[in-house]
Amino acid sequence: MEMKSSTSEATRERILLAATELFLARGYEQTTTRDITKMLNITQPALYHYFGDKETLFVEVIDRVGKQVAEGMRLVLQQSYDQPSDQLVAMTEIIVTYHPRDVFTLIHSSFISLSSDNQKALGIIFGRDYVAPIAQFFAKEAVKLRKNMDARMASSFYITSLAPLFGDFHKLGNDVSMKKRIEQLLDLILYGVLER
Repeated sequence: MEMKSSTSEATRERILLAATELFLARGYEQTTTRDITKMLNITQPALYHYFGDKETLFVEVIDRVGKQVAEGMRLVLQQSYDQPSDQLVAMTEIIVTYHPRDVFTLIHSSFISLSSDNQKALGIIFGRDYVAPIAQFFAKEAVKLRKNMDARMASSFYITSLAPLFGDFHKLGNDVSMKKRIEQLLDLILYGVLER
């Protein structure tokens, strides 16, 4: 019985890893359960044995990745930096490391296809694992927000502004490292494009 349980857990893990790779790269709509099963050389009924449906699998993938991102950002928040912006760059590097696509778009573009319960679940994950850690950064005493701007609002705006880091369509700078791209985007987000 122990052998069957560990094999079952290994299969479940393989499904999660394949689904993570495909969902994060392609998005919810562009990934089918057939794509996942083909990648693993298993049947669709086998996938549905472990995950009742595509929505359930997607939510579990986003929950799992979100927790990894949140843990990485939590560790960054515990470190000291000479400049607060360097800490936000490091937090953003965590997001980009886990997400080949814009996380805000990935999650919110799936809403049209998901049940209201799964939409709520993803909203909770997004708030807990992405918005909240960055809001902690913006709530720091060393970070001076504009009047009438709170940390949560700043965090939400920041996350929704990260799209140029993903893909080449809106790419900032040519042939520069991801860290440099993040620094350039952060400068634009925080200080705008006009001279003061």
